[in-house]
Amino acid sequence: MKKLVLALIVIICICACGCQNPIKKIEGNSKIYGVWFSCFELDKMLATGDFKAEFSSLIEDCSELGITDMFVHTRPFCDSIYKSEYFPLRASLEGIDYDILEYMINACHQKGIRVHAWINPYRVKTDSTDINTLPTNSPARRWLEDDDPQNDTNVVLLDGIYLNPAAEDATRLVLDGIREIINNYDIDGIHFDDYFYPTESSDFDKLLYEKYSDKNLFPLPLSDWRRENVNAFVSEVSRVIKYQNSDVVFSISPAASLDKNYESLYADIALWTRNGYIDWIIPQLYFGFNYPETEFQFDNLYKQWQETAKNSDVKLIIGLASYKVDTIEPDECEEWSSGNLLKRQIEHINNSSDGCCFFSLSSLFGDTENQTNERENIRSLITRYKN
Repeated sequence: MKKLVLALIVIICICACGCQNPIKKIEGNSKIYGVWFSCFELDKMLATGDFKAEFSSLIEDCSELGITDMFVHTRPFCDSIYKSEYFPLRASLEGIDYDILEYMINACHQKGIRVHAWINPYRVKTDSTDINTLPTNSPARRWLEDDDPQNDTNVVLLDGIYLNPAAEDATRLVLDGIREIINNYDIDGIHFDDYFYPTESSDFDKLLYEKYSDKNLFPLPLSDWRRENVNAFVSEVSRVIKYQNSDVVFSISPAASLDKNYESLYADIALWTRNGYIDWIIPQLYFGFNYPETEFQFDNLYKQWQETAKNSDVKLIIGLASYKVDTIEPDECEEWSSGNLLKRQIEHINNSSDGCCFFSLSSLFGDTENQTNERENIRSLITRYKN
């Protein structure tokens, strides 16, 4: 009898633990329907003074629509939406008396929605090079004000403030922050978007490139050296994530153009995919079928990304521009005002992709006639494809 009681207790405990996050692992060929929740949407929601109620309502809407994954902007500008050992708390969260990241994870998991911590690894500030505008505990500001000139190369002041992708201390900081998230939160994924090198200017990392060149008899050209820096970083991020928790998904959302990623952002997506550095690739195909430039027409872009992900274990999820519905841009206005473009795009990719992801949360649940029509179309398609 005692053995039976103990067995029942064990079963109950296992079930209880499983209910906290019922779809922790991605199973088989399950379609992924994601949505990005940006820092600016978070700030706006916090400003209402009733974040929990608004977020809970949106999560209910996401669940009813069929959303499986939410990408929460956790570290957008070398700041953090949780109390971090390494990064200052985002200004909009000052005075919040609960852990907002933990709250969002729990709220999503209760609805069976996975949560990915969306990080911009290098971006600190884009509208100023004045370090006095940064919090005093910003790592970028501390490095520049610590009277140690060796640390100054960790940060670049050029049309903004950035961590230097070529600096070991800067990349180590990002890695430490990723470990912190995985160790402290029941997170389902770590996610980067398309911000890598912010410029092609040779002035950006001139000192470290010169130092590298002086030490090597046959130094790589600047562009190849930059790609190697990013490749090594992405590989190390993957290693750190899988060492901490092999179930945590590592995803990257590159810009739509493979050439731009490679030539201008120094992001070698094909290599990352081929070498298995990432689990999911979510290209931002934010263009219609009738876009004026043929190269950027949705179906042509999609073919390129299919080819890139082919013969790999990387899931291909397509980023779709719900924010462009009812756009006022002349070149695209007609298509994005049709009320069914997102529907057509989802139908186009359904049989040959692993799903789609919408940018962003507020536009997906907008209340204009076209936004409502698109949402109902999406609901119908997700229901059909799931069944």
